Amino acid sequence: MKISISYPPIINDHGQKAMVSQNRNVQFFKEPTYLLPVTYAQAATYLKQMGYEVYWDDGNAQLKSFDKWFEDLINESPNVIVLESTTPVMKFYWQTIDKVKKALPNSIVIMTGYHSMRMPEETMQKCAADMVLRSSNVDFALHRLIPFIHENDNWRTDYLGEGLLIRLDNGQLRSTGDFRQVEPLDNVPLVDRDLVNWEDYAFENGNFLQTPGTYASSVIRDCMFGKCTFCRYNGPDLTFSMMSVERSLDEYERLINEHGVKEIFDDSGVWYRGKEARQFAQGIIDRGLHKKGCYFGINTRFEYLDEETIKLMGKANFRFILLGYEAADNVTLIKLNKGYQLQHVDNCLKWMTKYGMHPHLTIMVGYYWQTQKQLDNTVSEVKRLMFSGLARTLQVTLCTPLDYTPYHKECIKEGVLLTDDYNDFDMSKLIVKTPIPHDQYYKAVRDMYSIAFHPKFILRQLLFLTSFKKKDWQFLFTYSIRAIRRVRQHIFNLTRHETSKSPEKMSVEK
Repeated sequence: MKISISYPPIINDHGQKAMVSQNRNVQFFKEPTYLLPVTYAQAATYLKQMGYEVYWDDGNAQLKSFDKWFEDLINESPNVIVLESTTPVMKFYWQTIDKVKKALPNSIVIMTGYHSMRMPEETMQKCAADMVLRSSNVDFALHRLIPFIHENDNWRTDYLGEGLLIRLDNGQLRSTGDFRQVEPLDNVPLVDRDLVNWEDYAFENGNFLQTPGTYASSVIRDCMFGKCTFCRYNGPDLTFSMMSVERSLDEYERLINEHGVKEIFDDSGVWYRGKEARQFAQGIIDRGLHKKGCYFGINTRFEYLDEETIKLMGKANFRFILLGYEAADNVTLIKLNKGYQLQHVDNCLKWMTKYGMHPHLTIMVGYYWQTQKQLDNTVSEVKRLMFSGLARTLQVTLCTPLDYTPYHKECIKEGVLLTDDYNDFDMSKLIVKTPIPHDQYYKAVRDMYSIAFHPKFILRQLLFLTSFKKKDWQFLFTYSIRAIRRVRQHIFNLTRHETSKSPEKMSVEK
């Protein structure tokens, strides 16, 4: 039995590719960032270990055109095809599934992903998919489901495992109830790097200061906080589970010693905190991995790591620390249910900078309630943090309701959505009513990304060189050159719907 885990290339009218895999918020990029879909890679590994033939089919990372991807899929003729969905590409997926089912009528198409798992009936009505998997734990779910399909001709009516909406032979839909994860995360295998062609994802990634880099098997499934209203890791359909520290350390050791990886990022919604964070950092040191020239990166939250832990992580050679800042006003943080307080931001960033890390801020603009004063305050505070050296890099996005998160449902309830066409949810423009013109938010995006070219920011990077740390020299003389094209791309992507551009601003985007 052959199972395909597939990501068709999706290219828009600007020649940009949709970055679907492992992205909490899908965007179209001309300069792509290929992210290893970790959970799906673990699912592929699981199935291979069970004796099934697995066809790893990421058309984006494998640089295929859609036609080439489709031709190869037809030639492979897998028995089961697994796809991952998210709001901005749903219409594309529905059309693609119908095309695949027409060419391969006996193949079973399983739709997964956060949009479909929250709107399963919609997908079953809009296309010929055989089922929707209503869980983010695709590895555990497929581990139960695939053997049953393999051994039972009547699987559509007989399968009892939770979390599926199945199309029966008579066209009716059958639900098997809500998914429940009962297995510990340590039961799922770590990613088989050769199976998923890990080097396809090792170079084109803006999070890596040095390459080859890779994503670790996430130590946290979904998110241990799980309350931010805009995030897909929020909902009663999600469960939180954690991998053991020693198992994660074993993987890091193999990645460094057997694959020569130079930077490892764990994209868990929020990485370890407290005891586990300290045990992991100490484990890196005890195994001598901090002397192998490899940097480590994580997602965390303000107030989750104390100075003692951050100091140990600095010693262990952690570098890239991604923090969700979102906005610099408490009204917005409360409405987003971020769960941190602004007065603790500076101390957290000071500790990270003091111990040699590069804090990275993620900011959003364009909340449906965001006033000019709130927006100005965010831009001003972000500039202060970047010019003072407390934060090293940033990314700004337009807050877009996606995947029927609480924020998405709230926008529908409040009547502020300006469109219900999923193609408009691609994060390239604001799609909610706001108290000030949309151009003001686009201008804020431009202002914050332009920090990278400001003399104060460049001077600060030069001052970092006096510490004579290798990573600071790499940041200025290697990473910054690569980053310029991405900064220009982000400015173009996020401001191309601005209506009041001056000739000077237009020239930046060419």
